Amino acid sequence: MLRTRVITAAISLIVVLAMLFWGIIPWSITVWLVTVVAVAEFSEIAGFRPWGVVSFWAYAVATLVELWPDWHLIYVVQIIIGITLLLPVLMKNTVTLAQSAMVLVGALYIGYGGASLDGLRSLYRGWAWLLLLLITIWMTDTVAYFVGNRVKGPKLWPTISPGKTVSGAVGGIIGGIVGATVFGYFAFPRFDLIAYIVLGALISVFGQLGDLVESAYKRSAGVKDSGHLLPGHGGILDRIDSLLFAAPLAYHLISSGVHTWFN
Repeated sequence: MLRTRVITAAISLIVVLAMLFWGIIPWSITVWLVTVVAVAEFSEIAGFRPWGVVSFWAYAVATLVELWPDWHLIYVVQIIIGITLLLPVLMKNTVTLAQSAMVLVGALYIGYGGASLDGLRSLYRGWAWLLLLLITIWMTDTVAYFVGNRVKGPKLWPTISPGKTVSGAVGGIIGGIVGATVFGYFAFPRFDLIAYIVLGALISVFGQLGDLVESAYKRSAGVKDSGHLLPGHGGILDRIDSLLFAAPLAYHLISSGVHTWFN
């Protein structure tokens, strides 16, 4: 099992890094494909077939959010909401309004996360900012896992994710800070220690919140994994839940110049 996880993780890492350094367009295509699969998994957990009407509507919404910067214009939002409200009628009540709304929220959340990953890559030295985000999330997950298993202690939120501990969460934040500051020191000439400590801590916290959000959703649906696409890891959504939550925050902070706030 461990060998399978390691092989899958290694292949995924190679693909991600290759697309990241190849250029903005290859990266955007990769992100779009990954987010569409994540939306499919989200919809399937909600009880819809990946090739059903509701799922295709979710793909369309996520794609719109990710690829069109002006998707949030009021008339576009009104159309999106209107179609979502009409789905139960068009499908003759085989879909409830609650299900339709749930899938819409999932498509917006996943699509906006993907749009933020695209936005980071389009910034000056975007490849480096993306690497900082990825390293911070990876360090958070890794340190949280090992500290939680070694120190144990009180559970963080047992009704949502029984395996997570307070010690693991704190260790994850420290790991995220270390990842962001060490990479920031070597990657950016205008390095400011406090800025990267703040950036690392916030990315780590939001990443862990994203993990808890997906855990809560899966628990309410009665499933363990979002899918089975990645051997040893579950589904795509299981692997990118932290990124989807942390990427919008990172994009906002970095594009607004967080690295210059403390100079």
